[in-house]
Amino acid sequence: MGRVFSSPKWSRRRLLAAAGLGVTGTALAPFLPRAVAEAATQPKRLILITSGQGTDMTRWRPSGGETSFTLSSQLEPLVAYQDRMIVLDGIDNEAAIRGAGRGHFGQGTMWTGVEVPPGTVRPDEMLGWPTAPSIDTIIGERVRGDARFAAYYWATWPIATDGPNQGPNGICHYRGSEDPINPQLNPAVAFDTLFEGVMGADPAISARIRAERKSVIDLVNGELSRVRTVMPAVDRDRFDAHLDSLRELETRLTQVTAQCEVPTRPNDFTEGEVKDFDQVHVFTRLQFELMRHALLCDLTRVACFDWPHSEGYGHFMADEGYRPFESLHTVAHTMSYDMVGEVTPTDEERAIAREDLANLQNWRAKMLATELLDKMPPDVVDNTLLVWASEMSEGGTHSNRNVPIVMIQGGNFGAFTAGRYLRWGSYDPISNYSAFTGGQPMNKLLVSICQAMGLTDVDAVGDATISTGPLEELA
Repeated sequence: MGRVFSSPKWSRRRLLAAAGLGVTGTALAPFLPRAVAEAATQPKRLILITSGQGTDMTRWRPSGGETSFTLSSQLEPLVAYQDRMIVLDGIDNEAAIRGAGRGHFGQGTMWTGVEVPPGTVRPDEMLGWPTAPSIDTIIGERVRGDARFAAYYWATWPIATDGPNQGPNGICHYRGSEDPINPQLNPAVAFDTLFEGVMGADPAISARIRAERKSVIDLVNGELSRVRTVMPAVDRDRFDAHLDSLRELETRLTQVTAQCEVPTRPNDFTEGEVKDFDQVHVFTRLQFELMRHALLCDLTRVACFDWPHSEGYGHFMADEGYRPFESLHTVAHTMSYDMVGEVTPTDEERAIAREDLANLQNWRAKMLATELLDKMPPDVVDNTLLVWASEMSEGGTHSNRNVPIVMIQGGNFGAFTAGRYLRWGSYDPISNYSAFTGGQPMNKLLVSICQAMGLTDVDAVGDATISTGPLEELA
């Protein structure tokens, strides 16, 4: 490995600038090879969680004011993260509202910001695939660095392009125009794809990388110590502070490398097992474990996970301590306040359906807390933005207004002012579920997420006639 510096001549001005002590200096970056400097700083990460069908908004909405609020029963499992949370109440999935593909087809619009166009993907609805990339693609390509994948996608059945009742009502992530992304449903296949050849599988590889990084730090330490002996005494105290930072950097590099561990490979599953609705809880836990390690090992910086949009049975809920429901799709539609086909639900049926949807959302919040965030190393969580959203507010009304959105921002992420409950408009899920009541378009949120991930040049996502610019209240 060659020397870090090529010139032995150090003027006072050059030394101060290189050490970050001058007006134009930038910390210790000039002393370090780019790969080492980047390895010492945790990258920003984005997690997009999509759960279809909406929920019971009357039990989802927090109570209280902007900075002093109490989480609802649905969101209570995330209470430990409340000071890092932003609850968005009043975001309209405007692209779905404007287009022909409303209701469930808001899945195709929520992360792309464009209408679902006419087409033959769903012949019964005469709808096709969206004609724009989703923000995971936009962001992933720009922030991937040396990560193996620009973005990676996990899900539980039936989120798949080849499943029953599929199309833009089930697929919400896109590489580009009419190019849907099929998430990986099988944890074993996801493991093989993600971790093949990753350091951590072979302890000798990890040891070699740690040794190489330490040798670089040793070279830099030696050079800086030599420079210190010839610099003016007046500058030494400030310079010593930077030497201390370099020693912290050395420790951090070692810790980051040690944290990257390959998880145990999940069991092989048959296609029938992967498509077993009663195993949603099992696959959720397995997929979240893989997601944690993929982010930890910097295999991707954009991670997406989808829960079923409308199909599936809730028998697994009994194993989780909740009342099981017969069908997520049927339950949600039973919540309708009008006729459902030729059947009018009774008040009792509606009450049961709404409770079931609230229980399901509570369970999802619990999974995000206990199986994802709680098990991530603190420095990974601190540099991560998690966004959890649904394409509609309530399955009973199929309204794409006021969709439920929760964001959790890591302590070092620094893009938004967290610990807030933000509400726009006067949306009521029963009396005015389809009326515009002063909400904000989701396209603005998409811009805000892009800018938060460092894409400051992005001023519009999707259909710019809907809106441009970020959601300013998040600042």
